[in-house]
Amino acid sequence: MAASMAGSAPCPTDEAIGVFEARRFAEARAMLEPCSPTDARAALYVGRAHLAERNVDRAIETFEKAAALDPKGAEPQLWLGRAYGQKAMKANILQQASLAGKVRKAFERAVQLDPANSDARLSLIDYYLLAPGIMGGSVAKAREQAVEIRRRDALKGFQAAGRIAEHEKKWDAALSEYERAAREFPQRKEPYIWRANVAAQQKDYARAFDTLEALQKAQPSDPTVDYSIGRLGAQTGERLDRAEEGLKRYLQHEPGHDEPALSSAHFQLGVLYDKRGNRELARKEYQRTLELEPSHSGAREALAKK
Repeated sequence: MAASMAGSAPCPTDEAIGVFEARRFAEARAMLEPCSPTDARAALYVGRAHLAERNVDRAIETFEKAAALDPKGAEPQLWLGRAYGQKAMKANILQQASLAGKVRKAFERAVQLDPANSDARLSLIDYYLLAPGIMGGSVAKAREQAVEIRRRDALKGFQAAGRIAEHEKKWDAALSEYERAAREFPQRKEPYIWRANVAAQQKDYARAFDTLEALQKAQPSDPTVDYSIGRLGAQTGERLDRAEEGLKRYLQHEPGHDEPALSSAHFQLGVLYDKRGNRELARKEYQRTLELEPSHSGAREALAKK
């Protein structure tokens, strides 16, 4: 990897990553941009900041730079594939065909560079499941990746197998994977979340809520469970009092870098108030969302309808 220098001054990469993980993306980006032309790690986090700010084209440009600076690194390829995927979601059909190939190649390259990178393999599974066959989609290839993940990471192996079963709408098989994961990893929250998601997809909202409530009893100190309960209520219109309580409690918490942003909680609260028909409170929550995350398209679209 290229040296962490911009001119004669050392790059404050570690400090800036801490700022990034505190979700101060613009500040982190400003700290890292002077070093990003020669420092792959700095470029990677500049790209991630652009992506978090929903500036996808700039993110792609910067991830390409990071990949060129660190040609043996899997992470730039993984994030490049994710950025291409986000761009493809909003592209027209002709653009999607071109971008799909770039997504697949980036994920495949990430796996080639780091076979133990389960996140890259999971991303590749998602691609194989979602893409049509003419663009390289293949359930068989997804299963091959799931086998490799299970060999290296048992918990994510359950996730991979369950994800494929969900794609095939084999709900019992998916639940079996997640229940095994819960038995083998009783201290982890992920199996609860996966089971709740399966129940929600089947519109069994009572079971989805009960699963999350069981998780909260098992792990009462984890604030992200409040967010999950709140989001489920906002999206389904069920148990709105409980959902509102969960979101408001989550808003008293300072999220870590891998937890939902406060802007996301405000947005879900806005959706919840819309479900209740309280347009004024919904408007306030969408406005607060945009104050915290000016590029939040969901909040912007919701406000445009008011």
